Amino acid sequence: MPHEDGRGTPVEGSRVEAIEFDNMKVAIRRQATHETYIALQPPDAAAYIVAPLDKKPEEIVAFVKEWIGVIREVRADMLKRFEKSKSPKCHYQTGDVAFLFGRPFMLRVFPISSTGGKKKASRVRANVNAAIRSEVSVIDLFLFKTGDYDQARLAFLAMAKPIFARNAEGLVRQCMGRAFPEAPVPAHVKVRPLRGDWVQIDRARDTVWVSEGLIPYPPECMVYAYLHEMAKILAPEAGEEERHALLDRGLPGWPKLKAILADADSPYAHQ
Repeated sequence: MPHEDGRGTPVEGSRVEAIEFDNMKVAIRRQATHETYIALQPPDAAAYIVAPLDKKPEEIVAFVKEWIGVIREVRADMLKRFEKSKSPKCHYQTGDVAFLFGRPFMLRVFPISSTGGKKKASRVRANVNAAIRSEVSVIDLFLFKTGDYDQARLAFLAMAKPIFARNAEGLVRQCMGRAFPEAPVPAHVKVRPLRGDWVQIDRARDTVWVSEGLIPYPPECMVYAYLHEMAKILAPEAGEEERHALLDRGLPGWPKLKAILADADSPYAHQ
């Protein structure tokens, strides 16, 4: 799953390689991470692999062989879903894609029996109603009513929000050190639904509230939303040019991130 210290983003000079299986050429993205995983992009279930910089090619091949059965299952589910509907809207049903910090996770929905038992067990990290297979970017949802959108979304959020919150806290601390090294780091970073705002800063309670609507977006988008609000507080008299300079210092390339957040047709906006 995404690293809770904010690591896992591409690094300068990272290598790009590829592996082939099932008549697919799958890119290998070397990143500053300790995790190896494969993810599928909708709608055609195109795969890519993320691997540590020092992971040997033969180890990546062994990883694919270990998970090839599950990879084929989830690719079939995703392709079936997008054959039925081309809409990117996530309804939290099997074959749908839900993004978590910019990474696509395919969803699978299973019923819970009236006695509380789950129809299908998984080798996973789980809570009561959701389980994550990070290696293959799959989240299983266990529901009493498998067609219930609200129940499915709540099960997903129960899994996703704690992961997102820990990542967000680490990223806030990192970007404060770059953009505002003289300012104290907020004591608390919490996630909740927010109307009309991506981030709210409560200085009285020393708390940063981050919208759960940011869960699907790449981590840099959350950082931009936070720095944008912090610049208003720490430089209230600054003009637009000065605030842009602050953003440049903390997050070069922020205009692209601003555009992603404003794009109603981005893949993250359909969740």
